Amino acid sequence: MKKIKNLMILHIILALFSVSGIFSKMAAMEELLSFKWIIYYAIVLFALFIYAIAWQQIIKQMPIVTAYANKAALVIWGIIWGFVVFKEKISVFKVIGAVIIIIGVYVVVTSDGEDDTFRDIDIKNNKGKGDDRVS
Repeated sequence: MKKIKNLMILHIILALFSVSGIFSKMAAMEELLSFKWIIYYAIVLFALFIYAIAWQQIIKQMPIVTAYANKAALVIWGIIWGFVVFKEKISVFKVIGAVIIIIGVYVVVTSDGEDDTFRDIDIKNNKGKGDDRVS
């Protein structure tokens, strides 16, 4: 249950990160250094600041491989925001790409922790080299 909760929190964090892309694109449509441009980029910086702090907290709670694999979902968020906010078309190729991404993330997340072979090899290789780990 904790794993699902952490994944949900991770995707909320990633959604926040993707929102920075929306405001970045909106700023790009404005005149340089205009009031709207400054507001949009202030929102981008604020979203990135919150994302950076939240990202550090979530990677304490889950394997780094799982967290980074889920970052691929940003492509899906980009497709969604492009359609909803900017009225961009969703092509068949975008849908196929999104499905491939979802399958890839699913494979990485569900296989998480099943094979500790490499962890065991690292422990064996560091044994006797001043490493204080207990094996």
